[in-house]
Amino acid sequence: MAGNILSKIVKHKKQEVAAAKNKVPLSALLAEIMKLPANRNFRDVFENNDFTIVGEIKKKSPSKGTIKNAINIKNIVQIYEKAGIKAVSVVTDKKFFDGNIEYIKEAKKHCSMPILRKDFVIDEYQIYETRAARADAILLIAAILEKRELASFIRKARFLNVTPVVECISREEIKKACAAGAEIIGINARDLKTFKINLAKVKTLVKYVPKDKFVLCESGINEPEDVDEIMVDPKIKAVLIGTMFMKAKGEKQIKDLAGRILNKHGR
Repeated sequence: MAGNILSKIVKHKKQEVAAAKNKVPLSALLAEIMKLPANRNFRDVFENNDFTIVGEIKKKSPSKGTIKNAINIKNIVQIYEKAGIKAVSVVTDKKFFDGNIEYIKEAKKHCSMPILRKDFVIDEYQIYETRAARADAILLIAAILEKRELASFIRKARFLNVTPVVECISREEIKKACAAGAEIIGINARDLKTFKINLAKVKTLVKYVPKDKFVLCESGINEPEDVDEIMVDPKIKAVLIGTMFMKAKGEKQIKDLAGRILNKHGR
């Protein structure tokens, strides 16, 4: 994909959300939410663990193409849980990542871990949609939301008992996220415009996160040794890993990879 990938995704997302609103009105989402039990606490993963892994379910990406053709949600989340992983991220964008919001419901049925919905959230409707899908947390991307909008989305997510995670790729975005009320900062090693990875950026940016915040490092972990490079600050409480696990050859390899990381950094 040429040009600014993030702009293309957001442009399409506006059309996608408009179609979703026509298909399932907000009133229907609210009716569904009213019937749901309390969510699992995603924030507890960061409070109760010195360090952990958020295992991701992702079939495809604009930068890598197809990662895994067919996935068994039940199988993946159960392997993650057995491997000592404490939370799951589910990529739900359809067009660019071949995701599906229904994967969240399936994952929730087959594990006890909290579930993070990872998508490109541009409209408050998507927060209600996230709660209705039974997700416990939602990713908000600082690059595509104005400060006031970001603060409003954070408040709305918490009102719906969904933990907001604010993704940042610059010092300015970290400042904006903190001012908007974020408690969990996702530092993305990937440039969202070009989708190129730079792990060294994580080490630079984590210094600008206040001490009372939690940090989740996203993207670029292709082998366990990559985690060694970014573990420079106690605020880093977790790493999000998708492609490495999705490409792994079965349960044993996923457990081995996760084990190498957790045994070294689980403090």
